[in-house]
Amino acid sequence: MHDWNILLYQFPAILRLREKTKYNYRMITNTSLEITPKTWIISDTHFFHENIGRYCNRPENWQPLIIKNWNDLISPDETVLHLGDFSFGKRSNFDLLTEQLNGRIILIRGNHDRLGRVRYEARSVTIVNEPIYVEIDEKVKIIFSHWPVVPLDDGVINIHGHIHNSPPSPEGSVLGPNHINMSVEVRDYRPWRLKDIINGIK
Repeated sequence: MHDWNILLYQFPAILRLREKTKYNYRMITNTSLEITPKTWIISDTHFFHENIGRYCNRPENWQPLIIKNWNDLISPDETVLHLGDFSFGKRSNFDLLTEQLNGRIILIRGNHDRLGRVRYEARSVTIVNEPIYVEIDEKVKIIFSHWPVVPLDDGVINIHGHIHNSPPSPEGSVLGPNHINMSVEVRDYRPWRLKDIINGIK
């Protein structure tokens, strides 16, 4: 169990830029990204994607279910870090969603997030094109990403999406216990607070 009183003080400070690492990504340095233990995390909502329900065996009412769960948990002044693949289709679909959903959204661009930065910013969504690296303390280091990041350094946790409810094969998999899949299919179709995700790691 981590001391979140200390982490709450330390958490937002260290979004560091590292130009070249073995992960082949750049870290984000942006003081507007207010990620704290109270930040909500969700991934792969795929709003307005008609076929995703069949592909991933979602319940029939999956879209209103996610919206309801989102708004039941998140207040308008809270921050949501979405790990990618937010919505499909027309800009009007995206605009409708941002009118319905509570919270300040930070979106790490996934492979289906294809709108331009201007459209995201016009709807007050912060779009991020790179994974985000955060050091909570010397022992807890987190990479937030859409795709799983491999390999991971010892002690680094990768909170990601993309793989939905299709877990990798247990034999020969490159994903390990420090990879945390936040796709909605395996997370009860709702967002989770970061502190609860971290405290759930054994």
